[in-house]
Amino acid sequence: MKKVSTQIALISLLWLIAINTATVGGLDTELRLQMTHAWWTGTQEVQIEPDLKPKIRGDIRFGIIGVGEKRYIAYEQGQSIVMLPGDWVGTQLHKLFPIIDEQGWRELAVSFLIFIPLNIAVVLAGFWLLKLFEFDDKVSGLASLTLLLGTTVFHYAQIHQHNNQMLLLVTLGYATVLAYFKDGKKSWLLMSGFALGGAMLFRTPSIIHVGTILVFLAGCQLQQSRDSKKFLTAIGTWLLGCLPLTILGRIFDFIRYGSFLASGKQVEKVQLNTDPMWSGLPKLPDNYPFVNPPIEGILGPLISPAKSLFIYDPLFFPCLILGAVYWRRFSPYLQWYLITAAFNLALHFVLYCRFFSWGGDAAWGARYHVTSVQLILIPLLGFFIQEVLKARGLKLWLMRSLIALAVVVQFASVAMPYNLEVDQNRFGAPGARLQLRLAQRMSNIVCLANPNVSSRCISQLQPKLRRLLKGNNHLVFFPFKLQRQAQEYPRLAIMANLSLLVWFFVITAAIFLTLKFCFQF
Repeated sequence: MKKVSTQIALISLLWLIAINTATVGGLDTELRLQMTHAWWTGTQEVQIEPDLKPKIRGDIRFGIIGVGEKRYIAYEQGQSIVMLPGDWVGTQLHKLFPIIDEQGWRELAVSFLIFIPLNIAVVLAGFWLLKLFEFDDKVSGLASLTLLLGTTVFHYAQIHQHNNQMLLLVTLGYATVLAYFKDGKKSWLLMSGFALGGAMLFRTPSIIHVGTILVFLAGCQLQQSRDSKKFLTAIGTWLLGCLPLTILGRIFDFIRYGSFLASGKQVEKVQLNTDPMWSGLPKLPDNYPFVNPPIEGILGPLISPAKSLFIYDPLFFPCLILGAVYWRRFSPYLQWYLITAAFNLALHFVLYCRFFSWGGDAAWGARYHVTSVQLILIPLLGFFIQEVLKARGLKLWLMRSLIALAVVVQFASVAMPYNLEVDQNRFGAPGARLQLRLAQRMSNIVCLANPNVSSRCISQLQPKLRRLLKGNNHLVFFPFKLQRQAQEYPRLAIMANLSLLVWFFVITAAIFLTLKFCFQF
């Protein structure tokens, strides 16, 4: 087990370095990093240029009014806490090497020093969970690598919205419950509760994860013993583990908003009509942000071309079929896990079905739902890989093709800036009306390789539209970003060329070791 886990950790490290953009990726994470920096430097969280004015009520960049009339960014604090060491290191690096601006160094340090280890931990947590479900080393290793390279985990390992951190905490929550039923140590239950307390610190809607893991724990305990004392002890121990970080989150919110029961989003909703920052702007609906008909937020993540869970996680549907076919072969623990994970996904459908942005704005796939999908996929990928290793002929070819398709989709998702297609739609670029973001991405990659292949390529558009899209029409990986910056700042040329050389070595090593690992079985 140790040898396999070391191999997949190394392979994951190489791929995560290769796809890294040296940015935190996305406004949400940028604002959370802004929170981080403000805490230890004693500056204000909300920092707005004097000439920048809000255009809509509730623009998150302008924050909310909290204790002492200070403005705070209305997000939970978990991710900001995690980023703090990297932010400090990045600030010190800027002082030593001012060749890159401070913001650039801070994002680079956080991306490499914080998020790469966390994403490796996601893969290893998946591997551990598969082992606890009694898959052997080779199946667990191959399935956990497939989780990284063949699911939306790969995209969110590049765009650091807190999806993968949530997946890590919830996977550990499930794994430690299973570990408790394997050896009976109550410390596992404390760790499980602690992980879910961390999830609450990251994101308040994690109460769904807390509830479903408690249901999982309760079901497993009843499966093992109907002793009411053992049942209550297990639940109580788990809740005890959950309390510290949950209470810490309440203390943070009390300091910021003056109430243990307040959250940033609750305060934000109250202030939509009272904050003078929004004076003169059109009012939002009374039921904002839950403004859509429920059917839109239910069908959208299922069948919409831009957000369908089955398009952006292509292995999801085949794995569901496999799970239905082999359900009777699953252990009671695994059956109960899948039931609670499916319940978790259903609750996310209910929570976000009326949300104004049920798909997560410009995010790749249905961002609020993909973590639940990944939880379902982890053990089902184990069975999928088992079947691949036993398959022959047409079945083997078909299953390998499905894995290859999934890997291609995920690599396409990280090749170019995540919001390129969103901008194409917003500016009315040719071919954007169908909203099939994956097809647009494939087209953009082909156009990047050969700009003359179609009149719809960005480089062939009218000058005004081309200028609007030019900023996102490129490979997004860090060395290529430096190459572009070196054109404007020649002092970066040596660093850019060196990083490109290292990148080619890393991606070659990643491909070689991945193929070696896969074909050794």
